[in-house]
Amino acid sequence: MAITSKVELCNMANGRLGNYSSISDIDNPKTSLEVAYALWYDIARQSFLKISMPNFSMARKRVAEASGTPPYPFKRQYEYPSDCLKVLGIGSIDEKKNDYSIENNMIYTDVGYIDGLPLRYIRDVKDVSEMSPEFKIEFSWYLASCVALEITGDTGKVQMIESILPSKLSSMSGINAQENRPIRISRSKFKQSRYGYPVSDNKR
Repeated sequence: MAITSKVELCNMANGRLGNYSSISDIDNPKTSLEVAYALWYDIARQSFLKISMPNFSMARKRVAEASGTPPYPFKRQYEYPSDCLKVLGIGSIDEKKNDYSIENNMIYTDVGYIDGLPLRYIRDVKDVSEMSPEFKIEFSWYLASCVALEITGDTGKVQMIESILPSKLSSMSGINAQENRPIRISRSKFKQSRYGYPVSDNKR
């Protein structure tokens, strides 16, 4: 049976806690169980995407420059995408650019980009059908840890689930790494200038 809905993910998490009633609807919760999962589901999903950074949530986007004056010492500011949970970097992954700062829900930098800032980031994936099987399994453990105390009132069960989480996350990270080979880091001036033009040589 394929897991394709958030209700099914909640029932997976519920199974980690023991023999409790099934979840039928968290958009319009009626039972105390459904209320608990409705409260935690989205924030837990977003948090676990940021922590685990699964390959299916990695995205790239050209971000438009924002109007207004950026704070000192920056020269440019770019919009923080509404579907962005975590910025991974700017430009090609092998360049490891570190000439930006995330503040005030904006991206500040000294570099201007003609076609928009080339951003790599973790996307807020809501569609369960996009999630990988291993993510669904590990997320069910994470979600269970979030609701465990409210539902069971058992601190021992909470501690048990939290003790399992690191190994689960490590397992999923290993699967992610198998799909993406290590990147050789290049710091050549040619590659550093490929995506934009320098606005200032001043360093922060």
